[in-house]
Amino acid sequence: MPEIILLCGPCGCGKTYYAQRLRERGGTAVLSSDDLMLRLFDTCIGPERHQDMLRRCKSFLLQQAEELYTLGLTVVLDFGFWSRAEREETKARFAGRGIPAKLVYLNAPYEVITRHLEARNQAVERGELRAYHIDAEKRARFDTWFEEPGPEEIDEEIQISE
Repeated sequence: MPEIILLCGPCGCGKTYYAQRLRERGGTAVLSSDDLMLRLFDTCIGPERHQDMLRRCKSFLLQQAEELYTLGLTVVLDFGFWSRAEREETKARFAGRGIPAKLVYLNAPYEVITRHLEARNQAVERGELRAYHIDAEKRARFDTWFEEPGPEEIDEEIQISE
């Protein structure tokens, strides 16, 4: 049975890795807001402009998710879903269209996320990976934006230990 999976977790917790594993099982499409933004904009477009374009990209990807679902595919939304409001709005959107959606929370300790981000940053610097470089300052800022989901929001929690 197809469904929409909302991946939730802070930057560096392993959402993209997990999404790729789901894709490999077959019958699953992964839609990533970071991938789309990085394809559209090679350089930083400034925080305010970035947030506006990110909002537009997510809106487009949500529409694509609905279309893929109607074709019988499970769709993984690799967005992060950092705010409770975004999680609630997205789930309500799909519920209003009769589309099952579940929130998968990837929960990783600070130290694991640190290792993930270091490895990712090194891969970005070597040109092996197209992703955002997250330095300590950005991470600290992003961490303040992440609202950990409450138990009533989580449909599945995955503990990341490596």
